[in-house]
Amino acid sequence: MFSSPDNLSLRPEDADPHLSREEFALTRWQKFRLVVKVVELRLRFVALMAVTGLVFTYWDTLANYYEKWTRPPGEQVAAAHGLEYYCPMHPSVVQEKPGNCPICGMPLSKRKQGEKTALPEGVVSRLQLAPFRIAQAGIRTADVSYSPLSERLTTVGSVGFDERRLARISSKLKGMTRVEKLAVNFNGTPVNAGDVLAEVYNPELAQTVRELLLAQERSGEASAATSALGRSLLGGQDLVRLATDKLLLWGITRQQVDEILRTGKTGDRMPIVAPISGVVVRKNVVEGQYVAEGDSLFEIADLSHVWILAQVYEDQVGQVRDGQAVEATVEAYPGELFKGRVAFRDPALNPATRTLGVRYDLENPEGRLQPGMFATVTITTPLAETPAFRARLASARPSASHVGHAESLTVDEQEFCPVTKAKLGSMGKPITVQLASRKVWVCCSGCPEKLKAQPAKFLEGMESQPAEGVLSVPETAVIDTGDRKIVYVEAQPGVFEGRQVVLGPRIGERFPVLEGLAANEKVAAAGAFLIDAETRLNQGAAAATSEPAPQSADRSTSSAPATGVTHRH
Repeated sequence: MFSSPDNLSLRPEDADPHLSREEFALTRWQKFRLVVKVVELRLRFVALMAVTGLVFTYWDTLANYYEKWTRPPGEQVAAAHGLEYYCPMHPSVVQEKPGNCPICGMPLSKRKQGEKTALPEGVVSRLQLAPFRIAQAGIRTADVSYSPLSERLTTVGSVGFDERRLARISSKLKGMTRVEKLAVNFNGTPVNAGDVLAEVYNPELAQTVRELLLAQERSGEASAATSALGRSLLGGQDLVRLATDKLLLWGITRQQVDEILRTGKTGDRMPIVAPISGVVVRKNVVEGQYVAEGDSLFEIADLSHVWILAQVYEDQVGQVRDGQAVEATVEAYPGELFKGRVAFRDPALNPATRTLGVRYDLENPEGRLQPGMFATVTITTPLAETPAFRARLASARPSASHVGHAESLTVDEQEFCPVTKAKLGSMGKPITVQLASRKVWVCCSGCPEKLKAQPAKFLEGMESQPAEGVLSVPETAVIDTGDRKIVYVEAQPGVFEGRQVVLGPRIGERFPVLEGLAANEKVAAAGAFLIDAETRLNQGAAAATSEPAPQSADRSTSSAPATGVTHRH
């Protein structure tokens, strides 16, 4: 860039041609001054480059000093005392003067500079991710909502007769009765009500039929003159009625009696008819057999309606109640479900098998289900109705059994602020907000205005729990560390809080929530493990740092350890 001192001296040919070489030559002092001048120019250039580099390196520090020197006197006093103001819900918001959070609007809290922020109760970590990082990690959120979770109890069972549609035809005649003829010769014969099953002969029956016909003849003989003594005796109609009643008591139908009175024939045989339509499931007699009074002749079952009988073990009895949904499958019709509802539970256990009988009714118009078939029975029990879940829910959250509107909730019963979803008491003393006839608790003074502006939005999750609904989260949202379960809740767009929760047993692809979450909150259902890993890495990096990193005066976008503030990426 610069020539050497020798090159800077004038050459004789460049000088005035009228000057001699002796007149043109420089003195030693001039040469020394020329060398010093060249060195000075080079040092100035090096110094300029060094200053420029230092300015670029310490630009933030210089800017902070400039802001400190130009700050009004009141703010300099606050900075001199080492105080700063931060948002408990958004720890990335840090200012050196009081005010409200630009994100959620709640008042800023005061702390000493460099002091770690204590996370709200139940929150174990907090992480803030930029939108492009969320997209790269494939993080997807899902709502915490009420779901009709149900436990499925599978047991063995069988198809049985509907005992209300069984008929047993027994001999009601006195003495011995002979079976003269059988119309039904084998089991399984379908019959209709009124069909003849057999014909029998009984001397007592034949005598009673003759008395009936004789009484009918007498009733037809009308006498114009009847003595007072005659009027006091039984008439013909009375005798007909008495004989008819005797036949009805012996199992003779009214139609058969009317037929005897119409034809006037006695006959030696009396037909036995089917009282109901169905199938003869048991034939106990053969032709020519004598039967005594009370002996069973036939059994008929109506198979258009059957029972499914299931056996429930003793430790599962508490999961079964009348009216529950139940379904069964049989090997004869694979893949087909026969659905119904529990109709009856036995009042006592079977002492031999230690099981309780449970049945439900099932229409069987085509007779496809046959008594004696084995069945696989599945009883569906809503989780919210099981005694075990209710007991765990009551122990984990005493107010869980409360059903009502927000107007009757206390601080302990409400638990969470409807605006920020933070636990009541974590931001200071809760504040009450009166909305018409409803009293709602909020966590801080920044929430009432928002709640009054959009009450329907924030109070949606505070309505009473559905009858069969259980607050639940997807299985993929749960991080099980062994001694605790953590769910990452999206408190604000891009801000995920690791919250410790109490969950019930997994039902399908979801976990019921006993404590730690509120309805309509959003949890990381996809990418929760990536958020957890990032949080642990940041915690490890913070623990490995022996000295805290220098912090600028304006830390509204600074990073902080996971134990107290948000990580930004």
